[in-house]
Amino acid sequence: MVNRPTLGLRRVVWALVLLGGILLLVWGGLLAQAALSLRRHLAQAQALADAPAAVEPAAACDLVRDLRDDVAKLRRRSGFLVELAPGLGWVPRVGGDLQAAPHLLTVADSLGEAGVIACDAFTPLLAASGEGNLVPEGFSSESMARLLADAQPGMERALAEADRARHAWAQVDPGSLSPWFAERTAVLDRGLPLLWAGLKVATVAPDLLGMDAPRTYLVLAQNEDELRPGGGFISGAGLLTLDGGRVADLSFGDAYVVDDYLNKPYSEPPEPLFHYMGSELWLFRDANWYPDFPSSARQAADLYEYGQEVSVDGVVALDQRVLELLLAGFGEIQLPGVADPVTADNVRQFMREVWNPGEAGVTADWVFSRKEFMGQLAAALLTRVEGDPGSVDWVQVAWALYRALEGRHLLIFIEGEDVADALAETGWDGALRESEGDYLMVVDANLGFNKVNPLVSERMDYRVSLRADGTAAADMVVTYEHQGQKPGVRCEHQPAYASGLAYEAIMHRCYYDYARVYVPAGSVLRASTPHPTPGEYLLRGESDHGRAVTLPDEAGKTVFAQFFVVEYGQTLTTRLSYDLPSIARLSDGQWHYALLIQKQPGTDSTPVSLTLALPPGTHLVQASPSSCRGDGEMVTCDMSLDADMSVEVVYTVGE
Repeated sequence: MVNRPTLGLRRVVWALVLLGGILLLVWGGLLAQAALSLRRHLAQAQALADAPAAVEPAAACDLVRDLRDDVAKLRRRSGFLVELAPGLGWVPRVGGDLQAAPHLLTVADSLGEAGVIACDAFTPLLAASGEGNLVPEGFSSESMARLLADAQPGMERALAEADRARHAWAQVDPGSLSPWFAERTAVLDRGLPLLWAGLKVATVAPDLLGMDAPRTYLVLAQNEDELRPGGGFISGAGLLTLDGGRVADLSFGDAYVVDDYLNKPYSEPPEPLFHYMGSELWLFRDANWYPDFPSSARQAADLYEYGQEVSVDGVVALDQRVLELLLAGFGEIQLPGVADPVTADNVRQFMREVWNPGEAGVTADWVFSRKEFMGQLAAALLTRVEGDPGSVDWVQVAWALYRALEGRHLLIFIEGEDVADALAETGWDGALRESEGDYLMVVDANLGFNKVNPLVSERMDYRVSLRADGTAAADMVVTYEHQGQKPGVRCEHQPAYASGLAYEAIMHRCYYDYARVYVPAGSVLRASTPHPTPGEYLLRGESDHGRAVTLPDEAGKTVFAQFFVVEYGQTLTTRLSYDLPSIARLSDGQWHYALLIQKQPGTDSTPVSLTLALPPGTHLVQASPSSCRGDGEMVTCDMSLDADMSVEVVYTVGE
C-alpha cells in the first residue's frame, strides 16, 4: 500500500513532467514558428536571387529586415540547444549540421545585420524613389557621391558584420554538412566575398569618385574580335575624370594616336609580336600582352603617360560584351546622324558598319575618324545618365556590371587603394590567381592582323592521372574550329588595308594564334602536337616549326607556348602532355585535389571537359561542382567556362 506522502510526491513529479512537456511543446512551437518564417522568407530571397534584374530595392530591403528578425527570434528561442549542438556531431545524417549550427547562426545574424545597416544607409535614396524607379527625380551622380560619403559610418559597421560572417563561415566544414544543407549554403562560398568586396568598395567610393580630389582613370576599349591575352586588341583609349562625384571629363580617341614614337624612344615589344608581326616597338595598342591584368594595366598606364604626358589613378578595360550588357538597362540610344537607335541587339553590328570606309575607300580622313563612334556612344550614355537618370533601369545596369566583372569582360585596376584588396578578393582585378593545387589557363593571342575570332570556337579537354604521392600526369587538348564558310579564302598574313576594305572582310581570314597554357610552377612538358606553318603563310616568309616550348615562369606559373595557324573553315586540335608536381594534399586521412581554371578576358563561354583518374585502390568521397560524376576510380566533369571556376575532389586510399 502506497503511503500518502509518496503518492503526493509522485503527483507533484508527474505534474512537473506534464508542465515541462507543455512548456517544451510551446517552446518547440515557437521555435518551429520562427524556423518556418525564416524558411518562407528564404524562399522569397531565393526567388529574388533567381531574377536579380527584376528586384525592387525597397522590397529587397524589407525582406532583409524580415530575415534579420527571423534569425534573431530563432537564436533567442533555440537558447541552450545552440550551445549543446557542437557536441551532437554523432547524430546520424545531421550531425555535421548540428556541429555547424552556432557558426551558421552567426553567419545569418551578421549577414542580416549588415544588410539592414546598408539598407538604412540608403534610406534617403529609397524613400525619394518612386515605385519601380530606383533613381528619384533630380538625383545626380554628385548626390549619390554625397550619399555614399554620409553613409561611411554605416558602411564601416556593415563591413565589420560581413567580416564577422566570413570568419564564422571559415569555421564550417562544408563537407560535413548534410546534402540538403550543403546545397543551400554553397552560395556562401561566393556570396560572402562578394558582399565583403561590395562593402569594401563602398567604404572607399567617395575617394574613388573624387570627393576629396579629382581622380582620372584610363579606359581601354578592347576588341575581342581580335583576341589578345588581356581581352582584345586595344582599339581605343579614353580618359574619365571624376570630380566631387561628377563626370568632369570623358573623352575617347584612337589607340594609334597615343604613342609619340616619332619624338621618343620606345622599348622592344614582347618577342612574339616582333617575330610574327614584325612589330619593332612596344606601343600602347599592344600593352595588354599579359593575361595578368594588373601587369597589363601598369604597362598601359606607363605607355599612356609616356606618350600623352598624362598620369592616371587607375585603369578600366572593357570589351564589346560590356556594351551589350549595359545597353539592356539603357534601352535605345539615339546618336547624332544615325537613323536607327543603337540597342543591345545591334550595337556590335553598328560598330562594325560605322568602322567601314565609305565610298571614297581607305583615305587619311577615314584612318583618323574610323573610331569616332566610341566617343559618340560614351557621350550619349553620359547624357542619358546626367539628363534622364530615371529612364535607366539601374538594377539591370548593376546586374550587367556584375556579369561583366564575373565573365572578365570588365576589368578594373587601382593601385595603392583599399579597393584593390576588394577587387583581388573577388577576382575582378583580372589577376592570375594563386592556387594550392592544380591550375589551368589557356590564353590565345590573335597575331594575324584580322578580326577572325567571332568565327572561331574553342573547346578544352583536360585529363589528369593522379599518382599515389599526389603528383600527376596531364594531357591538355584544345580544339579550335574555324566556322568560316566563304569560298576561296587563302591564308594571308599582312597588315595593309586594301582599298574598299570592310570589317566583314578582315573577319574572313585564317586564325594566326600564339597560344600559351599556364600551369602549376614546376610542371614539365613531355610531348606536344607540332603544327608547322609554311613560309608562304607568314609575314616574314619563313616557315615555323609549330612545336610547343616552355617559357620562363610568369606570375608564379609555368608557361607552355605554341604558335599555329587554323586554316579558314578547318579544325585544329593540339595536345600538350606534361608532368604536374604534387597537386593533391593529404589531410586527416583524406586526399584533396583542387583545380582552378581561369577564364581568359574577352572570351565567350568555353566548353571544358575534365577527366580525373584517381590512384588505384582509392575511394571517391565527394566531388564538386554538381556537374562532376564519379564512377569507380574515375571522375568526369563537363563544365562551361563563362567565369573562373573551381573543382574539388576528395578521395581516400584503401577501404
